[in-house]
Amino acid sequence: MRITTIEAIPIEIPLIRPLKMAVATVHHRDSVLVRVHTDEGLTGLGETVLAQYFTGETPAAAKHAIEEFLAPALEGMDAFDLHAIVQRMDRVLSGNSATKAAVDIALHDLVAKALNVPLYKLLGGKVRDRVYSTWHVVAAEPEQAADEAREGLAQGFRAIKVKLGTQRLEVDLQRVRAVREAAGADILLRPDANQAWTPAEAIGFLRAAEEYGLQFIEQPVKRTDMAGMAAVARAVDTAVAPDEGLFNAEDALHYIRAGAADGVVMKLIKTGGLVEAQRLASVVQAANLGLHLAGMPGETSICAAAEVHLAVTLPGLNWDSGIATHFAQRDVVAERLLPVEGAYLPPEKPGLGVELDDAALARCRTDR
Repeated sequence: MRITTIEAIPIEIPLIRPLKMAVATVHHRDSVLVRVHTDEGLTGLGETVLAQYFTGETPAAAKHAIEEFLAPALEGMDAFDLHAIVQRMDRVLSGNSATKAAVDIALHDLVAKALNVPLYKLLGGKVRDRVYSTWHVVAAEPEQAADEAREGLAQGFRAIKVKLGTQRLEVDLQRVRAVREAAGADILLRPDANQAWTPAEAIGFLRAAEEYGLQFIEQPVKRTDMAGMAAVARAVDTAVAPDEGLFNAEDALHYIRAGAADGVVMKLIKTGGLVEAQRLASVVQAANLGLHLAGMPGETSICAAAEVHLAVTLPGLNWDSGIATHFAQRDVVAERLLPVEGAYLPPEKPGLGVELDDAALARCRTDR
């Protein structure tokens, strides 16, 4: 089954509310949708969020990269040769991990369809039936943050991510306290500082917040400050997890050797897709670290389906997921993949198990 053409379609997905972070405030998600066509008539579907503040990629750049570099390099290759395809993508184009993820997902969808199995079977089979996800609290003011937390609890979520770093440390602490009081003792709290603090600020905040029982803190210091991450990890009891600073298995080894991570936040937009995600997950599990498979709030059901299929196959996924179609106002598929009582179930149809809705896609396209 040979690859004949690869389409790249930029889309825009509005969020249910602005996602305010220390690095940016996002009102909609820019993504690229990919269709891989073959000589046997089968088509694979992929999608990924493009966040220029995160991976440096934009819709125009992703479309150009696929049409001018990746598609010419991959056309004629056997779609089943997934590892060889990933190697070739890396040879012809450095970086661009989110763009490569969309192609990688489409190829996995294609191969699983050809085998007539749900994607999770291609990835090794289930170790769990469903994957629990995270409710995002983005409000700056503590009372509003508590209200947003209650909204997620009413929908059955058992874990809450609290965005920090947009105001003074005292306000961040008040926000965490308000969410803990609203959520109760049994709900997992996962604050995310998005690189906002110095190591000293991070240590001071986390020591003050210990009484609120945080499961882990995401990227408290700048992505380039591995020594700072290590200092924070040594100084506090709360688990420290890099996100923006760790993309792949090689990065994980550097963090492990430096003692700079108690766990890892893994994203397909960072790994470049499912092949490298499995490799990274194996390294993290071997090191006995925490593993969280995060999505991007506002992703469509296409990328989310890939994440769910992966999540149910990972033995070491001890910090569950942050898959987040529920943060999007609309989608591009016929039947949205949404959580039930805070958990996502993998579709059972072949491949990703989601079907593109052409009318919905037309409403989201930005190239027309």
